[in-house]
Amino acid sequence: MTLFLIATLLFSGLCSLSSSVPRQFHVVKEEKNWTEAQQYCREELTDLATIDDMTEMEKVKSIIHEAGAEKAWIGLKQGSSLKWQWQWSLADRNFYRENETEFRNWGINQPGGETEKCVNLYEGKWHDLHCSQPRPFICYDDKLVLVRESKTWTEELQYCREHHVDLVSVTSERVQRWVSERAKGASTAHVWLGLRHACGLGWFWVCGENVCYSNWAPGQEQVESCKYRVGAVESGGGQWVSNLTETDKLNFICTTEEQ
Repeated sequence: MTLFLIATLLFSGLCSLSSSVPRQFHVVKEEKNWTEAQQYCREELTDLATIDDMTEMEKVKSIIHEAGAEKAWIGLKQGSSLKWQWQWSLADRNFYRENETEFRNWGINQPGGETEKCVNLYEGKWHDLHCSQPRPFICYDDKLVLVRESKTWTEELQYCREHHVDLVSVTSERVQRWVSERAKGASTAHVWLGLRHACGLGWFWVCGENVCYSNWAPGQEQVESCKYRVGAVESGGGQWVSNLTETDKLNFICTTEEQ
């Protein structure tokens, strides 16, 4: 296993240029009001769809067309505070990058009615609507799975590869935010990442990439040059630590598709 990881690292050598959010959209054609749709998405996947930019907007339009859904709820709703601003269902502002919460794709003369406080997608544009109206809806899945079983680092690596794809590799700031959000639900103080330190190689990810982006807690990155270590993330603060051993048993985060 270790030899395979080292060989993969030597042949990759560079960080991926992609920093895309690990997010997948799903159209649910069963008609529900906005609140019911939000509840369904949170129970079955992650949340009602958040759309950060035009690239994601085009992705959503494509899956709506493929699903044959003419209109569908997204996760935007007018709040009852903050001067009645439009807010995403996932309301934690620490989760988003600058200007992501402000992206809008309104149709002509939208938003319109004072009592129309929820948003549905229609003909590629956003239209406000009474929240009680039944509509199909769009959920998203962040493609990360928090496993709330406590295992050693080697056990959880094997578990992720058998049941999902791999242990998570945090190769960008955006993935870090998703990991931090997922880790909040852990039952242990730290959560294993797919982060490994090896003699002569330094830190690397199990997906085969060097550590270009990092979020170390103070003093945690430095390791004796020939000491094997593994990395974890704080379940509360989101910073990485290396002062644990492979035999410590923690929750962990798997990916459900190739990174």
